[in-house]
Amino acid sequence: MIINRKKQTIKKIYENKRKEAVMMFNIERYEEILNILDKYKSISVNKLSKLLYVSAPTIRRDLSVLEEQGKVIRTHGGVVLRQSAESEIPLILREDQNSKLKQIIAKKAVEYVNDGNVIFLDASSTAAHIIPYLKKFNDIIVVTNSPKTSIKLGEENIKNYCTGGLLLAHSIAYVGNETEKFISSINADIFFFSSRGYSEDGYITDSSVEESFVKKAMMKNADKIYYLCDSSKMNKKYMYNICSTDDVTGIINERGVK
Repeated sequence: MIINRKKQTIKKIYENKRKEAVMMFNIERYEEILNILDKYKSISVNKLSKLLYVSAPTIRRDLSVLEEQGKVIRTHGGVVLRQSAESEIPLILREDQNSKLKQIIAKKAVEYVNDGNVIFLDASSTAAHIIPYLKKFNDIIVVTNSPKTSIKLGEENIKNYCTGGLLLAHSIAYVGNETEKFISSINADIFFFSSRGYSEDGYITDSSVEESFVKKAMMKNADKIYYLCDSSKMNKKYMYNICSTDDVTGIINERGVK
């Protein structure tokens, strides 16, 4: 009986040591992932897999852990370091995030558009999903601070104005005094915008102070204001407050309008 207890004790010690070794190996790999992200800022799962000589499923599990720890933000097929992502997730990555949900939101948003409307669109990837659904309206005019959105509108033969101003390279958005001055000269019927998230205490927030000011300028000169927000942005709070949820006409998500 004493021998059996000793065997059980030895087995338990061995199992604990094995778990500790696995944990240490995982921790070392987490640190290596963060080191790579510190260099590249964003990277795909496949590239991480090749660099670290582990499988893609292993990398995905690692990224889930790091995301839970608040160190990274996962994107479609990749990952962004949170400290850079807070203000600089490239537009090309944001366009891939939750694209199906954004399409659903866009379809719901255009239900509030009428012929002859003047529309503000911010530089968000969510607002850009509205563009294909605007073709059916007559005599609408769109004003945006996104050169990329402006080009897409032009390709759909939708009359539009682009604000100009200082270009933020990572978000392909015009910001600054000249941008806000242009917006202040326009009276819009409706404003569609998005942001990084909105908090439990009812504030719509963003990580870019410059883009927050542009959104506020558009809000000031629009009769109706709709916040476009897929479920992944709920209960997330970033550094800069854009407005209260009480300040908007409605919040449009994939489930409907609040």
